[in-house]
Amino acid sequence: MKSSLAVTPMVSASQVSRVYFLHGQNPAFGAKNSSYNNSNNNPYQNRIPPPKVKTPRKDRPVALEDIAFWVAQKIAKKADETGLSRTDWLLANIPSLSYVPQVMPEPSKTAMVGKTNVTTLIDGEQIFDKAAEFIKSARDSIQIEMFEFQHPSIDRHIWPANGADMVAGFEQHNSLLPMIMKKKKENPDLKVQIILDAHKWYIDGNGQKRRHYNNQDMIRFLKTNGIDVVPYPRPAQGGSALQHVKLVAVDGKKLIIGGMNWGTHSTANHDACVAIETRPENKNSEVDNILTEIFNKDWAFAWQRLGRTKIVAGPLSEDEQQFYKGLNKEIKQENVDYMKIVGELYDNDVDKNRYDEKDLSKLDLIKRNPVANPVIKVLSTKPRELAYIGETGSESIRAYVMNKVKTAKKLRAELFVLSDKEIIQTIIDRVHKGELDAKIIVDPSIIEEFPYCNTAYQKLVENKIDVRQYKTDEKITQRMHGKWAVFDDREVLIGSANWSAMAMNQNLKKGQREDYENYTEQINREIVDYMKKVEPAEEAVGLPPLIRKKLDYKEVLVRRAKIKKAVNEINETGSASLKLQDKVYNFTVKDRSNLNTIKGYYKIIIDRNNAKEKYKRGNNEAAVAFEKPALARVFLKQFDKDWKHSEPEYDKIQKKAFDMAYPSEMSGAKIMDMVG
Repeated sequence: MKSSLAVTPMVSASQVSRVYFLHGQNPAFGAKNSSYNNSNNNPYQNRIPPPKVKTPRKDRPVALEDIAFWVAQKIAKKADETGLSRTDWLLANIPSLSYVPQVMPEPSKTAMVGKTNVTTLIDGEQIFDKAAEFIKSARDSIQIEMFEFQHPSIDRHIWPANGADMVAGFEQHNSLLPMIMKKKKENPDLKVQIILDAHKWYIDGNGQKRRHYNNQDMIRFLKTNGIDVVPYPRPAQGGSALQHVKLVAVDGKKLIIGGMNWGTHSTANHDACVAIETRPENKNSEVDNILTEIFNKDWAFAWQRLGRTKIVAGPLSEDEQQFYKGLNKEIKQENVDYMKIVGELYDNDVDKNRYDEKDLSKLDLIKRNPVANPVIKVLSTKPRELAYIGETGSESIRAYVMNKVKTAKKLRAELFVLSDKEIIQTIIDRVHKGELDAKIIVDPSIIEEFPYCNTAYQKLVENKIDVRQYKTDEKITQRMHGKWAVFDDREVLIGSANWSAMAMNQNLKKGQREDYENYTEQINREIVDYMKKVEPAEEAVGLPPLIRKKLDYKEVLVRRAKIKKAVNEINETGSASLKLQDKVYNFTVKDRSNLNTIKGYYKIIIDRNNAKEKYKRGNNEAAVAFEKPALARVFLKQFDKDWKHSEPEYDKIQKKAFDMAYPSEMSGAKIMDMVG
């Protein structure tokens, strides 16, 4: 087994995570039986004594080659001083060697899809190995669009590894930025184009309150080192709540897309991507479609907005405060910091006028050649402001997911966030009708942190939908960060989008959404029930009941305001009157209880109506979908392992009890399935 201790050794997570030394097999360790024995070329013969504590033979010790003598000498000395074998000393001092994942990722698999080869990538080692491989091969261009792009040398003070340094893939991830910088230095003609998120964070990776803009240190580093980087426009600039795409492309021929960020801690997360490569015999492929629809649009849009809007919203000095009112007059320190770090970098005529609709050559836009009728579907969530560059906003991810949950017979999904109300209601309805076999794994931390996500999860549980919280590894502060699904055992959806309203909905229109049929109907049924419950109180005080068939919510607001005023008058004078539709109603103290009841129910009715989904600004997202059973099986195998791993302890005990009660009939698991 070859390795070098000049850098931290990394051992594949798919192999046994151990490095061994055997005295007698390497000249640096006094080789007795090696090819170097009795050779004049071995000046270090017998310079390092045999280990005081040997690595057991059952562990199959081997020698490390290509190690500097002083490194081998130091390892031997330290191991002997601490009374450990050299294997165990290395395991104790290099966390990534001793860490073993709770669930081993399924090996990568490659298959032909359209004009491309698609490869499954599960977890950090596979994903960052492939990213490093692609970037090493770059000749013409490297294009990166990322939610989080961090590096310990730049922003570790904000984003620590928090256990990720134990995980295979961490070193590969950390090698990406130096590799990009080196390739650009060696080849100045190499186009490196990077789009990064720049939304506000209110807490850092250390759990400390720290208001700052995402990627601000990385943007400064890249920009000042000659890399073409631009922050994606924020809501105040007509952009998105988050720039959430995670994509890297090389030479326009190969790319990686999925859920994995390039954050300092990202390697620790359970996540997935796919690598898509144009096959050598094709000049273009579906890769061109993805870059045309996602990166090129976002590149043009980011520069167009940058030149026409302020980078930060709000005053940066006392002189500017005169132009703002109320809370907007506050000078926010994070805005001042961001303007100093990022804003001033782009405060020049070249960047401000980079987007010129009459001369798009200033963008250095790399034109692609999309294929007609692509086998890989390109999906996105983008704001309506794309009209500024002659494009249209998009909710194609949501359209695809809704179509699938309405028509598919089987669903398996691993989702960091599942909170979209219409998707959840549709899954529940179809499962109850026996039309859909659905199993879903979600991340537990999101359920704990956000009440609306907990509400969504509890609704699935209460409706007996097979949903489990992934059993994350606390040692590495792990999150189940996947955003993928398999439909009917053959079609794969994967990308950056969670199944949440923020990820799937955009500000394409204004007002209430008309496409949340199931969820809206459910609310309407609830409202009718509340209208029935309030009728006795309305009748008791002589008020006409609300009209159920076509409820006027403005009327409910007006009624509630008048009733609230009447209750206050009763409290002060003992009587009150109100006028509704040219008729006057009089009340006394005896009516106060019923009036308060009516007021309370009207408030519930108003709140439930306001809960109906509206068009609103969401994230910038990207995903792909393709039909390939061979690749779907990889994700399904991973799902089965993750599902079993995440089985609640209570269920395990129940199954064990069934097994004991019915030892010869059938397994407890099968009985549980029958009765469950």
